[in-house]
Amino acid sequence: KIYPVHRLDHRTSGAILFAFDAKSCTQIHEKLVQGQKEYIALLRGEWKYDNNQIIIDKPLKVNGVMKDAVTEFRLITKSLYDGMPCSLVLCQPTTGRTHQIRRHAYHLGHPIIGDRQHGDSKVNRLWREQRNLNRLALHCLSIDLLGHHSPCIAPLSLELRQVLQQDTELWETAIKIDPRLLLDQVDERGGSHGRNYRKRQLMEGTISKE
Repeated sequence: KIYPVHRLDHRTSGAILFAFDAKSCTQIHEKLVQGQKEYIALLRGEWKYDNNQIIIDKPLKVNGVMKDAVTEFRLITKSLYDGMPCSLVLCQPTTGRTHQIRRHAYHLGHPIIGDRQHGDSKVNRLWREQRNLNRLALHCLSIDLLGHHSPCIAPLSLELRQVLQQDTELWETAIKIDPRLLLDQVDERGGSHGRNYRKRQLMEGTISKE
């Protein structure tokens, strides 16, 4: 049985942790609560703040109860390309409330593009029609557990990367500021899908090196 340590919102891509038993799940979750998660988000509009780093400390209602919620937004780059202003940001939530980043982005005045519940339907439709963005522009890039030396990093999904690369200036600036955006996806599975499949084929002589 597989136990999810945490969740990602519907139509959000990125890093997610699983455990093989309930005890490990609890232990990992405790380290996650004290650790750090980083998300990449594409927001509507050109960043309107003088400061490139904004902390939203706004309680959110969860199941009828108001709970503390804090999210840090850090601007990576912004763009006015093709009359579709947007801002690419790194988000660091210090609490884990339902739709926290999405709701805080709305409060910031820069809702996440593609967010049907907390976003701008006209802008979402424009990006869907003009840039082929058919999802929420939110990606969990990194999970850093307390006590672990290396974070778990999830490369951008192909769809989101292709959307960002349509704006060459935005993309080139973004990868200079955060090179992790350039990381390629690696499939660790076995069988005909894993990254060792081609290596095995070469050893078995079923394919050529060309």
